[in-house]
Amino acid sequence: MYDALFPSSTDYQESYQRTSRKSRICTIRKRSEVKFVIEELYVKDYVLFEKANIDFSNHMSVITGETGAGKSLLIDAISLLSGQRSTSNVVRKDANKTILQMRLSKPSQEVLNLLEENDYDIEDDILIQRTITDQGKSSMKINNQPATLSFVRQIVSKMVDVHSQMDTYQLMDPNVQLDLLDRFANCEALKNEVKNLYQIYARASNELKKAQEETFSDDALEYATAQYNEINDADIKEGELEELLNRIKEVANAQKTLEDLNESIYTLDKDGGLIDSLYNLKKSLQRNYWDTSIENLDDIYYEFVDLSEELKNRREDLQRDTHELDKLQEREYLIKRLYRKHGQTYEGLMKAKEQYMETIDKIIHRQAVLERLSKEKEEALTLYQTKAESLSKQRKSVFNDLSSQIETHFKDLMLKNARFKVDVQRKEPSANGIDDINFVVSMNPGQSFSLLKDSASGGELSRLMLALKVVFQSQQGIDTIIFDEIDTGVSGKVAYAMGNKMKTLSKDYQVLCITHLASVAAWADHHYRVAKNSQSDSTLAHVEELSDQQVLEELALMSSGSVSKASLMAAKELKERTNQDG
Repeated sequence: MYDALFPSSTDYQESYQRTSRKSRICTIRKRSEVKFVIEELYVKDYVLFEKANIDFSNHMSVITGETGAGKSLLIDAISLLSGQRSTSNVVRKDANKTILQMRLSKPSQEVLNLLEENDYDIEDDILIQRTITDQGKSSMKINNQPATLSFVRQIVSKMVDVHSQMDTYQLMDPNVQLDLLDRFANCEALKNEVKNLYQIYARASNELKKAQEETFSDDALEYATAQYNEINDADIKEGELEELLNRIKEVANAQKTLEDLNESIYTLDKDGGLIDSLYNLKKSLQRNYWDTSIENLDDIYYEFVDLSEELKNRREDLQRDTHELDKLQEREYLIKRLYRKHGQTYEGLMKAKEQYMETIDKIIHRQAVLERLSKEKEEALTLYQTKAESLSKQRKSVFNDLSSQIETHFKDLMLKNARFKVDVQRKEPSANGIDDINFVVSMNPGQSFSLLKDSASGGELSRLMLALKVVFQSQQGIDTIIFDEIDTGVSGKVAYAMGNKMKTLSKDYQVLCITHLASVAAWADHHYRVAKNSQSDSTLAHVEELSDQQVLEELALMSSGSVSKASLMAAKELKERTNQDG
């Protein structure tokens, strides 16, 4: 089945549809807006799995199995395919590499845009592949094209949310809570404005503090003035050094040309040289002959005289150039010295000049500078506070609605007396505003509100987190949610209620859940079981989707520890009840 679903790299390249990107994008955009899902997961030589392939479906799927069978390994495989860092210990014993592959269907337009912007082939589905060797080396591909871990994380984070017990504790972090609140209040754009204004305010505040703490002496003023004057007097122009070096090269080449000219002029003008010889020849012929050959020789003679004058003029020009070489080299030395001293480049030199001028200004006009910086700080603070107050107001405007929604889910999860609210305290200006945010709860009548971590038992905390997940999920834009044993610490009616809540969530999202509880697993639309077989020298795990009868047997085993007529009857009643309540 794997060969049909996930061809080898070579086969994949040959079979990949190389239709034009434009036509493929048009095809995808014409589809109806449906939630994308993890369609398929394939692992080979992965920890306990020799080979396993799972065809996932929409709505709610559960994975069950005995403790240690390898259920969470499948979720870990999805995490590795989501860009999580790996180690060589994921490679199965006696194998040299692990192969992981995951197919995601119906990507959002945002994901398509990201792929297109980074020159990835666009298809109806996204195939993510990862190979991990026993030496710890790892490589990833998206649609058979190499990809970095960070880019894979960026892509998959917009598709899949894996919620583990560790994530439950992360939700207790006030910073995480603030981010969730801002998404719920739809004020992330406003939050970015506040962040930008805070950075402006922080810079102005730091500049003022630095100026207030700076002390300057007469020596400091003298030094800054000397440095500024040296740069200013040099009057170096942008690009001057490059032009200067080219000119020096030209002049250096002129020296060799000058030597050649001197030799040519000497050959023409010396006693008994070419011009003298032509002149004597002409006179000798004139005494004895008078014909056209004499006239031609006369023309040649004057051409050589003109050539001599032309070469002498050129020599004078070159001599002026060579006299200029010393000045050019002195200028080159000055510019390079100042560059070495002040930033290595023209831009660095100009920045140093500006800084020296600022230092001089601070010393001479210290009080005026302090007043200017103080005014800039106050103006920046005023702009920041105005926007931060708007952000705070927008956050507070959703407090009641957020509390109401979460408390509704509390009741569904058999926390009928639990109350939720957002505690807000004003704090000093910061990049995320002026609100110190904490989610607080009261679990029982008459109990005061306190932080999540201080209020709830393990089972209560699981339900609290599930309620928060349901409410905040719609703001995250993610359509596949994975719960890795979120039902830890609960049982009976509470577990049944949590299963019901996950089932409700699966009407809008693809939900994958690992559970030990029959009252949660019974809600699933699709049920997968992981089991392992141990022999004397090896242990292998495998996974299968269960038939309706196998589901009842698994539920019976999970509930009572054995499959009997009574436990099967109870499992059947449980399944029928979920069908009615769901």
